[in-house]
Amino acid sequence: MCGRFINLNNVDKLNKIFEINKPNNIKYRISYNIAPSQLSLIITNFKLLNIEKAMWGFNFFDKQRNIEKQIINSRLETIKEKMLFKESFEKRKCIIPANGYYEWISENNNKIPYFIHIPDKEPIYFAGIWKYLNIKKNTFKIFSIITKPANSLLREIHHRMPAILSFNESKEFLENNNSNYLSEIHSSIDEYFEFFKVSKFVNNPINNSQKCINPIN
Repeated sequence: MCGRFINLNNVDKLNKIFEINKPNNIKYRISYNIAPSQLSLIITNFKLLNIEKAMWGFNFFDKQRNIEKQIINSRLETIKEKMLFKESFEKRKCIIPANGYYEWISENNNKIPYFIHIPDKEPIYFAGIWKYLNIKKNTFKIFSIITKPANSLLREIHHRMPAILSFNESKEFLENNNSNYLSEIHSSIDEYFEFFKVSKFVNNPINNSQKCINPIN
């Protein structure tokens, strides 16, 4: 699962490393605590490679309960079957730049946050899907992070994890029409993950500073 993440990547740097020919002049501040419903950067390959801002979470109306719900993650195992995700997975894939994410473990009836990353908080990329909030008006985009069963290293933190890709793998994901790509790939960065406990300061999405990722004993 993934319910919070950080993005310390500069837009200009991303434009250069992805060789985006016609970059949008978007303004984006780095964040140590991105929560659902907030805006973050996504990289799309819809007609051409581009960096955009989008809101995290797919909204849908639950007719049985007569309420609107939000889904922030989409399971890789069923993404091609669920009506909410199927078309986006086939036509509107994206990657979400990040430098790590948070997960919570229950310890003695107490939820403890952990920060998961690779050494030096190097950039990583979540596989995702996007769509328009209102497809009739082509309003701003919303996205969902694709998740999969956790690898052997991260399983002790949580039984699921985001589908995380390296730079080269993320470009292949955007350009590859093979719908089984994520299922078949064993990411080259899987073995490099590290994690440590952090303060409950991160629990409040209003808190957004380096203090969120400071390790605690």
